[in-house]
Parts: sequence; structure tokens; C-alpha cells
Amino acid sequence: MKKETKYAIFLNSVGGTLVILLCVVAFNVITAQFKIKADLTDGNLFTLSKGSKELLDGLAEEREDDASSPLEIRFYITRGEKGVPVVVNEHGTRVEDLLDQYKAYAGGNLELQKINPRRDTDAEELAVNDGMRLLNNAFYIGMAVSYLDSTEVIPVLDPSRATNLEYDISRAIKNVLKLKDDRETVGVMSSLNVWGGPDASNPMAMMNRGQPQQPPWYFLQQLQRDFNVERIEPAATDIPSDVNVLLVVHPKNVSEATEYAIDQFVLRGGKLIAFVDPLSQRDDSGQQNPQMRIPGMGGGSNLNRLFTKWGVPFDNSKVVADFNYRLTPRDPIAQGRLQPAYLALNRNALNNEEIVTRDLGTLRLPYAGSFDTSNVATGLKVTELVSSSEQAKLVDGMSSQFNGDKIMDSFLTGSEDGKPVGTKKHVLALKLGGTFTTAFPNGKPADEDAGSEKTDEAKPDSATHLTESNGENFVCLIGDTDILVDDHFILQQRFLISENITFVQNLVDHFGDATLINIRSRNQNRPFTTIVDLEKEAQSKFEDKLKKLEAEQQSILQEKTKLESTGDGSNQFTLKIDPKALKDIQAKELEKRKQIREIRKQLRSEIDLIQLKIKLANIGLMPSLVILFGIGFFIRKRKKTAAV
Repeated sequence: MKKETKYAIFLNSVGGTLVILLCVVAFNVITAQFKIKADLTDGNLFTLSKGSKELLDGLAEEREDDASSPLEIRFYITRGEKGVPVVVNEHGTRVEDLLDQYKAYAGGNLELQKINPRRDTDAEELAVNDGMRLLNNAFYIGMAVSYLDSTEVIPVLDPSRATNLEYDISRAIKNVLKLKDDRETVGVMSSLNVWGGPDASNPMAMMNRGQPQQPPWYFLQQLQRDFNVERIEPAATDIPSDVNVLLVVHPKNVSEATEYAIDQFVLRGGKLIAFVDPLSQRDDSGQQNPQMRIPGMGGGSNLNRLFTKWGVPFDNSKVVADFNYRLTPRDPIAQGRLQPAYLALNRNALNNEEIVTRDLGTLRLPYAGSFDTSNVATGLKVTELVSSSEQAKLVDGMSSQFNGDKIMDSFLTGSEDGKPVGTKKHVLALKLGGTFTTAFPNGKPADEDAGSEKTDEAKPDSATHLTESNGENFVCLIGDTDILVDDHFILQQRFLISENITFVQNLVDHFGDATLINIRSRNQNRPFTTIVDLEKEAQSKFEDKLKKLEAEQQSILQEKTKLESTGDGSNQFTLKIDPKALKDIQAKELEKRKQIREIRKQLRSEIDLIQLKIKLANIGLMPSLVILFGIGFFIRKRKKTAAV
């Protein structure tokens, strides 16, 4: 090959490389200028959702008659100040990008202002007047949404709520577009202390009125953001006509008059969401000694007359134990115990075709009951929302809290192949739809307080008594009340361990205002299912070994206790120690601890290795493909050049 030819090939190679580099740079400059982006996430999590677009479409329709006042968003973020964490800057960029999408879709119907409230500036004064709060007492990141005379403020856009960002923004827009007086009304009837303050069922709490008051439960606080929430007394005999959705929580010993009121509410088109429970851990009403609190002593709840009429009776004496969806001792709530009646449910337990559950990942239902759906009333259709696995059964609620190991053993009693026996799937939550008929065909029941003096004149006119719903209606029934308790879905400063609150909000939105369901559901913290499955597989490899070692360790501890002290028949104990025997037992105890530590170390190492492999695959896959492509291209070109 001539020298000139080699030189030309070299120049062409360098030139080709430079051309490619220039093209890459030009592409990035152009896309940055026009903010061209591609959302490759599952479900397009970083693209404006259908629900948000519907809100903005509603804004456009509303402004057809009055184009003078656009919706205004004022976004405050501190830029250029020292000490602003990288995570805040990155979150601020994410907020800004999303707000740009709102602006691009809404056009002239939305005015977006981006304000940098640096210290001791007019911009900071504007931020303070708008209700912004300092994050870490040093910088601002928040927003205010205004329309006409209504303003909704998000004083701090917390980076920890990044997955809920679009929901928070769209909720604020929805609230300013729909004034408070125009919002749907949600009634809440509960025998539990969901409203906060002193607990009337707990005498000790009532005596200590000087103590700080308990706040309302978190689910109630969230509902109050989006709806007008009205308190309905547990013994109410009438549901106000302005109530669109009624939440009935733990209805205990409900009178016929109260059930009749709920019956008529459903027949006139009201939407019912009922939470019943065989063992509600927040029900202290059955405690003889309030200082010795035992969860679930208050007894079960039910709407027996209605459920029986609808053909979905609820067994409020038993809870569901599940061989597959049990809570393991390593869970932060388990307190080191195996709890098969505390259900930690994954996507396989949820109906993936129903909007209220299809995008959820996990739910937690402690000591839940089940509905019998084998004989549903004519004209009604059951849709299962949440179900146990096929390897589940009903057990005693009280004992299930303390006898998890025995329940797990009972699953395998009589089993010849190591698989649970005597089990079946149980329905934990359902939606019931169709034409409802009254559970009180004879009309309103007699006033229980009137006794023998009750007359027919006290009954309402037959014209006010409904016997059948006017068209199709829906109710939702959930066999657990603890799903609403903060402890079972939120830990340590809003760290979510389940999506219970999202499920409840979805139910209410489904019946009240469905605009935000898609937004909320898709923006939840989604576990990396592949990683989770691999980690579970790794845990299962060591679980039996670890369980065996822990049992042996417990046996050694018991042996040590017996050796160290024996009773002499009185209240005093006589110490009788065999030094050699004690030394041997201590050596065994030390060895078992060492073995347990080693097993746990192996488990952590395997999980760390799994995570490392996945990280390397995600980080190195694309560069590796580019390099391989480049090498292949270079080799191919060299062959062609050599042929020349």
C-alpha cells in the first residue's frame, strides 16, 4: 500500500471521527435549545398524564367566557446561593421541566413565573407573602397557584415527595379551579377515633385532657385537602343529602335505624365505602383495664343486615391467615415475630384491571376478615379488588397475634408434599355494582327508644321510603380498618412502606372525583420488582438455616436459664451453678451466635452482589454496546480498506 494512501485513510478516519463528534454536539445543542426529550420510563412517568391534561382542558373551557384572567403559577426556587444541596437543585430542575409541560399544553390559559427568592430581595418578600417556607432554614423551593380569587399554596416542594410531584401540582390546580363550596362532600362515620383529640373509648385518655391532643388520622387529613369532609355520628339515623360519598369505619353494634339510613343513602345514589373488621387494633372499647392494652379487644364490626341482603356476608369472628403473604420477622413492624395473619400483599393480590388497584404495588392488611361472594344477590355483580392467595384460611383473631408459628405449623399438618392443606382464596375487598334493593322491605324500623309507645304515625310517608335504587350504583367493602392506621403504611417521617393511603384515596376519588386517580397511582414509589424477586430468592435460600439456628439458640438460652437458677418453693431463688456445665453452654451460645452472624453476612453479601450486578448492567450496558459497535465498525472498515 502506498504511503499516500495510508495517509489519506488516516485523514479520513480522523475526519470521520470529528464529523461524528460534531454531529453529537450539534444534536445535544439543538435538543437542549428546544427541550426535546424522550420519556422511556414504564408508564411514561415523566410525561404529563391524561388526568392533568383533562384539568387544563377544563381550564380552557372555563376561560372561553372570560379570557381576562389566566391561571397563574408562581414557582419559587433559590438559585446561586451557597449551601443549596445537589438533591434540591436536581429536584428543582425536575419541577421546572414539569411546569414547562403544563405551560406548553395550556398555552395562554396558564401564566408561569419562575422566581429566585434570594435573601434580602424583593423576590424573597414576594415568596413570604405567598406563604413559602424555608427548607432547612436556608432556601426556598415551593409554589403558589392562583385563579381568580382562589390561591392554593405548596409552601415546600419536598424532594422526598418527588414521585408525587405531578399529583401535588394537579391537586393544587384542581382546588383553585373548583372552589371549596363546589367540592364534593365526603361523610365519615366512625366508631374509632379517626378525628383525633382524646379517645372517648379510652377512660385514661379522657382523664388526661391536659395532654397534647392526637391529630386526625393521616387518611382523613388527605381527604380534607380535596373534599369537604363532614363528620357523621356513629348512631346517626339520617345521612345528610349533601353527602356524595360515605365512609363507614368499624360500624359496631349498629342499630337498625342507622343501617336503614345507610340503606336509603345507597338507594338514592350515594356511594358507600365500608371498612369492617373482625379485629381492629385501634379499638380499645373492650378494655377492662385501659393500662393493660390488648389490641382488638373491642370486638368485630359489621353491617350484617345490608351485607346479608346483598349476598356478601362478612365473618367478623375470624381473620385471614396467609401462608404466602405473611409478615416476616425481619419486617420493621413484625417485632421479630412471624405473623401469618398480618397480610403484606403484593401486586398478585390486587385486581390489575380495576382503576383503584391496577397501578398499586403493595398493601398491608393486619388481621383482616373476608367476604363470602358465593351467593351474590340477584341484580348485583361482585368485582374482587383485593384477595388472599390460594393458600389461606380463617383463624381466631386474638390468638393469631401471638401464635404465628403455630398457625404456620397448622398449614402443614397432614400435608404429604410440604404444601399447605385446607386452604382457599379469600376476598378481602370488593366492589359491588348493579341495582340495589332495600334490606328493610317494611319501611323504616321502629324507634328503639320509643318502646311500646311507638305508633305507626312515627313512620315516614311511604313515598319517602325507597325500595330499589334508581339505576345502577356501586359500593366498596373492605374487610379491614387497620388499613387506615398511619402505622401500617407510613414510618419515620413519611417513609412509605405500603400504598394503603393511595388505595383509600383512589376509592374516594373513584366515587367522588376521578380526575386525580391516574396521576396519583402512577407516581407512587415503585419497587424494582426484579431486584425484589431476586432478593426474596436469596433470602429463601438462607431462611430455613437461619430459622433452625435461631431455634437452637433459643433452646440453649432456655437450658442456660434452667441451669443458672432453680426454685426452692418460695418466692426466692437459690442459685445452683455447675461452672463446667455453664462454660459449655456459654460456648455453645457463642458458637450459635457466630453461625447466625455468618449466615446473615452471607445473605447480605449475596444481596449486595445482586444489586451490584444490576447496577453494572444498567450503567455499563449502553457504553459497552457503543464500544462493541465501534470496534465492529472499525474492523469492518479496515477490512474494506485492506481490500482496496
